[in-house]
Amino acid sequence: MSESLESPGVFEEKPFSFSLAVREGYDDNLFTTETNRYGSFYTNFAGGVDYEAGTPRLSLTASLTGGVTYYYTRPGNQFDYTGAVMLEAAYELSPRLTLTLSTNTAYLAQPDLTIAGGTNRQNGDYFYSATTVGGAYQWTEKFSTETTYTLTPLVYVESALNNSQGRIDQTASQSFNWLVLPTTTAVLEYRANAALYFSPSSNNFGQYFLLGVDQIFNPKFKALARAGVEYRTYTSTNDNPDYFGPAGELAVVYDYKKFSNLSLNLRYSTEQSGIQGSATRQTFRIGLNAVHGFTPKLSLNAGLNYLNNYYNEFDRGENLTNFYENILEFALGANFKLNDNFVFQGGFARTVDMAPASAELSYQRNVYFVGLNSNF
Repeated sequence: MSESLESPGVFEEKPFSFSLAVREGYDDNLFTTETNRYGSFYTNFAGGVDYEAGTPRLSLTASLTGGVTYYYTRPGNQFDYTGAVMLEAAYELSPRLTLTLSTNTAYLAQPDLTIAGGTNRQNGDYFYSATTVGGAYQWTEKFSTETTYTLTPLVYVESALNNSQGRIDQTASQSFNWLVLPTTTAVLEYRANAALYFSPSSNNFGQYFLLGVDQIFNPKFKALARAGVEYRTYTSTNDNPDYFGPAGELAVVYDYKKFSNLSLNLRYSTEQSGIQGSATRQTFRIGLNAVHGFTPKLSLNAGLNYLNNYYNEFDRGENLTNFYENILEFALGANFKLNDNFVFQGGFARTVDMAPASAELSYQRNVYFVGLNSNF
């Protein structure tokens, strides 16, 4: 018999937590252009609510956030609005079968370099969502399988941009997992990815054949690695040649001391291009993040994102040449906990986009901020 949501543990004494934040900052390149740069001071207000609950068979976390940013001297519209909904749930349907749901849907105004195939520059407001449903089944003590389906729409508010770059990505994945050692799992995985654009001429379909390992070095040090090949085909109305090449990813998390951790993410494969005239690009990504707690009150965080994009699949009728794009984003920040409810923050982020063969893509941008967060 299924558990009732009224079972002990679902409703904790305080399942909800709330947050409010205010930031003052300066952005020296509002429109991510190489020339004719506009800068402006800004004020940002944001708030959110988090919910967490669970039973022995069910775990559930959810959050709702939103914010508004006012740019004092930005030409045209001086307001940016953002919002996001996150939900993660896992339910143990039986001792062998676990069902999972994860969704993150956001309304964004600024580029996010961590979104594969997303916009790398200011292109106006857009919707982005990543929703995954899955099931993991433990067939024997050492053998299990996991099946997932991910839906990822990307919709731009500007109609012209949405007609050329708006799309819906769908990815189905099937993995077979063998417990080789108590801390080592070998993985065989297949993925199928369909990118369906609102302009069908850019549609493409990719397949991944991967081998990998999930390794637990100790409770604080874990790694996931996948490596293999990718085969991607394109619609007959697009002159892109089929792509066959390597694909892989690596994720490492290390909690090296209390209040401190390191994470590393590497990935190489094709991605949707994010620019008009090209369906996909070949991208190598590095994401490195570190949080170091000097004391229970004071911590320093640093992040580095690097992308190397190779565009070689342009519509041959455009007479556009192949070229590389290198994007580097570095962020540094500090948090000081004033008390249990208030945290003072300060930070800096620098983005450099270098595309020598495509001047309209290149830019440099610096953003500075100080702010106060409250949690209750």
